[in-house]
Amino acid sequence: MNNGSNYVPPPYPINIPEISSAVFEVMEKVKAPDALIATSFLATMSIACQGLIDVKLPIGQICPVSLNILIKAESGERKTATDKIVGDPIYAHDEACISQNERDLIQYKSDWSFWKTVESAIKSMIAKAIKAKESVDDLRVQLDQHIKNEPVEPRAHRFIHQSATEPALMKNLEGEGRSIAISSDEGEVVLKGGLMNRAGLRNKGWDGARLIVSDRIGTGSSIARQPRITVNIMVQDAVFDVFQQTRGVVARGSGSWARYLVGEPASTQGFRFITYIDEEWHHLPQFHARVEELLHEYDALMKSGEVKRQVVEFNPEAAAAWIRLCNHIEGKIQPWQYLNDIHDFASKACEMVARIAALIHFFTKQKGKITLDTLNRAACIVEWHMHEFKRLFSPQIATVTMMDNMIAIERYLYLNYWKVGLVNAGKNQVLRNGPNHLRSKVLLEPVIEAMQAQNWIGLIKDDISNKVLIAMNPVRFNQLSYY
Repeated sequence: MNNGSNYVPPPYPINIPEISSAVFEVMEKVKAPDALIATSFLATMSIACQGLIDVKLPIGQICPVSLNILIKAESGERKTATDKIVGDPIYAHDEACISQNERDLIQYKSDWSFWKTVESAIKSMIAKAIKAKESVDDLRVQLDQHIKNEPVEPRAHRFIHQSATEPALMKNLEGEGRSIAISSDEGEVVLKGGLMNRAGLRNKGWDGARLIVSDRIGTGSSIARQPRITVNIMVQDAVFDVFQQTRGVVARGSGSWARYLVGEPASTQGFRFITYIDEEWHHLPQFHARVEELLHEYDALMKSGEVKRQVVEFNPEAAAAWIRLCNHIEGKIQPWQYLNDIHDFASKACEMVARIAALIHFFTKQKGKITLDTLNRAACIVEWHMHEFKRLFSPQIATVTMMDNMIAIERYLYLNYWKVGLVNAGKNQVLRNGPNHLRSKVLLEPVIEAMQAQNWIGLIKDDISNKVLIAMNPVRFNQLSYY
C-alpha cells in the first residue's frame, strides 16, 4: 500500500457553514487531526439522517445517504475523545434505549407468562371438548386469535455496533427500515470481526438493497427490508496494514473499499499546545440538538410501523452540474488518465457527492431542493477523499510525487496570491519564485496540467501583457486554509 511518508495532505474542506463553527470548536479543544474530526461529524450526520431520507440522483436512481468512512490515525491522535464528543447524542440515545429495553423485558416476561397460561387453558378446554365429542369450532377460533396476540419480545434499537458477526448484524437489521452503524475508534475490533469477511453483505448495506436475506441452518432466515448502515472506522496504520495483507485483495477486488471515504490526515502530535482555557462549548450543542431531533424523529417513524423515507432531490442547476461532474470524472478513468488506477472509487464518487449533498441539505434544514452551492461543498469533500484514496491504494508509486508537487504549488499560490486578494498569478513568476524543486519548466508543466485536469486552476492569457496567467478556481481556493 502506498503511504507516501513525506506527504502531508491538504487541509480538510470544512465548508458547511451551519456546522463548521462546531467542527473548528472541537478542533480547538481536542486538537486531533482535521479530517479525523470532520469525518466524525459526517458519520454522525449519516447515522442521524439515513433512516429518514434517501437521495434521488439526476438520472432518476434513488439511493441511501449512508456513508462508509475509514480514517487512519496512530495511537495518541485522540480518536476516542473525538468519537465520544462528536457522537455523544447517539451514544446517549443507545444507553437510554438499553435501559428502557431492560424495563420492557421485565414486563414482557410477565405478559408472556400470562399469555402462556391462557394458551394452556384454551388447549385444555379443547382437549376436554374432543374427549366429550363436543364441537371445538369456537375454541379453535379463540386459540387462533390468542396465538396472533402472542407478546413480542422487545428489542433495544441501538445504533452503534462495534463488532458484529453476520448473524448478529442480521438480527439487528431484521424488520423494516432498521438503521444502524458499524462504528469504532479502535478499528481492529471491526476489521477482525466476522462482518469484514462478508464483502457482499457490506456492499449490499451501502447500496441500499431493498431486501437482505440470510439463511442459516437451525435458526431459519433473517430478513432485513430497506436497512441502512453507516460504517465509521478509525484505525491505526499497523492494524490496517495487517488487514490489507490478509484480506485487502478481496476487499478491494469486491468493490468494498471503493465505497469508503478514506484518509490519513497529518498528525497533530507535538503541536497541540493549549493557549487558553475555556470549559464551555459554544457551538457544538447546536449540532448535538439537531442530531437529537433527528434521532427522535426516527424513533417516532419506527413506532408508527410505516417506514417511508423522504426523497431529497436536486434543483435543475445542481442536477446539471452533477451531470457535468460525472462526465468529467468518467473521462479521467480512461487509460493513462489520473483516475484510471482507482476507477473503482471514481465510479462511485458522484454518488458519494450526491449522498453528502443530501446530508448537508437535510441536516441543515435547507428549503426546497439541493442547490448548486451545496453540491459544490459536497464535491470538495469527496475530492479530498479521492486524492487520499489514490495515495493510499494506487499501485503507481509516482502518484505521491505528483500529488506532493500539486499541493506545493497550490500552497504557494494560496499564500502568495489568493490570501492577499489576488486571483491570478503569472505563470513565469511561479516558475521563477515558486517552490525550489519545481523551478524548472520540465518539472512544472506536468504539475500545472494535473492541477488543470482537477479543475484547481485554469490558464488565461492577458491581452495587454500577452502573459500567461494561472487563474485560481474560487470553488477550491475558498475552502483552503494553508498557513
